[in-house]
Amino acid sequence: MANTLVRIGLIGYGGIGGSHLRLWKRTEGAQVTAVCDVIAERAEMGAAEVEAAAFTDLKELLKSGLCDAVDICTPSGLHATLGVLAAEHGLHVLSEKPLDLNVEYVDRLIRACDEHQVKLACIFQRRASRGARIVREAVVNGELGKIFSCSAYVKWYRKQSYYDADDWRGTWRFDGGVLGNQAIHGIDHLCWLCGRVVRVEYAHLETLDHQIEAEDNAIAVLRFENGASGVLEATTCCQGDMATRLEIYGANGSAAFDDSKVVAYTVNGESRMSSLEDAGEMIGGRSDPLAISLSGHAYQLQDFIRAIQNDEKPLVDGRDARMAVEALDLIYRKAFPNVKVGI
Repeated sequence: MANTLVRIGLIGYGGIGGSHLRLWKRTEGAQVTAVCDVIAERAEMGAAEVEAAAFTDLKELLKSGLCDAVDICTPSGLHATLGVLAAEHGLHVLSEKPLDLNVEYVDRLIRACDEHQVKLACIFQRRASRGARIVREAVVNGELGKIFSCSAYVKWYRKQSYYDADDWRGTWRFDGGVLGNQAIHGIDHLCWLCGRVVRVEYAHLETLDHQIEAEDNAIAVLRFENGASGVLEATTCCQGDMATRLEIYGANGSAAFDDSKVVAYTVNGESRMSSLEDAGEMIGGRSDPLAISLSGHAYQLQDFIRAIQNDEKPLVDGRDARMAVEALDLIYRKAFPNVKVGI
């Protein structure tokens, strides 16, 4: 399928869906041919922007024959269910983060994509940063020595009006709390560096300052498959919000990130910052969810097309993306054993 135009069906034309649509217009080898949203006005607005067909019923889009792949930009709790439907119709699947809120649903999606031989990819744009990839390669190659610790701190702010804007926000069924929505990028970054979270040793989650079902403040102590431990601290209650901070250190070196930007990188006592031509960038979104850099998104959309055309692995495939949801599941189970997350 090399160099063949890939026809995209965009599912969900809200805030992030609109950003995806604009990015698709400048993605080589791709064309949005259908836009689907349960709100007809939104579907028609998005479709008109790219001269595509508008749908309010996903099943009608899937049966239309207009698409080769779908891009899912709905609330998180719908991602896997919609992705399975698309895979069963032979369509490749790109999903916004996370693949779902429930790891069992993620496994269903991975199986469906395997069975129908379609690509599955997930947006975790911090992995697109060249600086972040260089540090990760150093970790994997053992240059930092045995990894002792890897921790992330997500101190963001959301007004109550953010949660009130849509009835799915902050719910267990469709959104989760700060961990499932805002901190999921930090969780993925941790897993990308240290592998799966195999145990949650402590988790305290609470709702401090918002009228929502799920948590807006969380602290967890994690144990990774490489033996490292780490702390995850996340909130949407921090006025004067801060960048997401991630710190990793081992026997021979250390690194620190603000968002995807490498801000410190030392091996055997010597700084390697000068070796990074691209140290990454401040992604944003700390108090305004749409005030984010989209360069990583653009990279991943183009990568998804490349993977389809060349029959290659996407930058973040289903099994890569699963690790963050598995970690989320373990944290929620530790803190709230009786809460069901996802639809």
